[in-house]
Amino acid sequence: MASKPEKMMRADEAQVLLLDKMLAEMRKLREDYVEIKQIVKDQVPVGVTDPVQPITVTHEVKRIMPIKPWFNCSIVNDGPNSVKVIVNSEKSFEWHTVAKDETYRVDMGRPLIKDVLLQCNTGETADVRIVGTN
Repeated sequence: MASKPEKMMRADEAQVLLLDKMLAEMRKLREDYVEIKQIVKDQVPVGVTDPVQPITVTHEVKRIMPIKPWFNCSIVNDGPNSVKVIVNSEKSFEWHTVAKDETYRVDMGRPLIKDVLLQCNTGETADVRIVGTN
C-alpha cells in the first residue's frame, strides 16, 4: 500500500496563521496590562483625608462606611467613657477597646478598610472622631 502524500502548506499561508496567533496573544496581553495597570493605580493612596463628623457613641452599634475604602484610619476617643471598635466587620470579630483620650490607628497599607463599628457599654457614651485616608 502506498501512503498518501501529505498536503504541504505554503510558507506564506503558515506565516499568516502564525502572525494571526501572535496578534491574538498580543491583544490578550494588552487587555491584561490595562487591567493590571488599574489595579496598581488603585493601590496607590491619593493622600485625601476623609474626616467623619464627630460621633456620639452609645450602647447601640454605629457603623461608619467610607465612600471609597480607606488605606488607614485614626479613631480618637474624646470620652467620657471607653469605646469598643471593630475595623472591617466582615473579617474581624473581636472588639478593640479605645480608652478616653486614646487614639487607635489602623493602617492596612492598601485600600481595605470598608467599615468601622463603634459601641459603648450600656449606660456609657463616648464622643469619637474618625479620619480615614484614601
